[in-house]
Amino acid sequence: MSKKLFCIIGPSGSGKSTYVSYARKETGYGEIISTTTRIPRIGEVNGKDYHFVTREEFEKIPMIEVDEYSGNLYGTAQKDLDHAYVNSQCAFMVITYEGAESFKKLFKELNLDIEVITIFVYTPIEELEKRMIHRGDHLEKVKERIQNIKNRKEYENKDKVDYIFEVDVNQTIEDVCQLFVKLIKSI
Repeated sequence: MSKKLFCIIGPSGSGKSTYVSYARKETGYGEIISTTTRIPRIGEVNGKDYHFVTREEFEKIPMIEVDEYSGNLYGTAQKDLDHAYVNSQCAFMVITYEGAESFKKLFKELNLDIEVITIFVYTPIEELEKRMIHRGDHLEKVKERIQNIKNRKEYENKDKVDYIFEVDVNQTIEDVCQLFVKLIKSI
């Protein structure tokens, strides 16, 4: 049986990290923790949400995939990929569409037996704005992120992925998380 990498894609504030955290508890699957030069948000923990490093530190780490988003570097270290599969044949990763495509290409080139499955978390842009404000992001940063989402045309990628997970904003977060796990288990 080949390994699976569930690449969870979507704009900032779509709930990607929340759904992955819930799904990990429910499935026991691993997670690849990305490294970033971004400053941690309130409540984020180094080594759990991301490996937070300076740009200088980032440039010294052997990365298998790198992307720049909103002026910050994000990447995946080989050691983090290996670690995710220690106790499971499946792993999650919150990543950009471009990053997921890089993995598909890299795994094919290296002849690795890892199937990359892309899932776009679709959340209406108005809801993204509300969530970013609710989680404590400064209004100026929220406006910048929303503009970045539009500039990068992130919603255009939703038609290029394997699955679209459409968030019903009228449901409770737990109900949405359960639906996300149901999708993962069906793949």
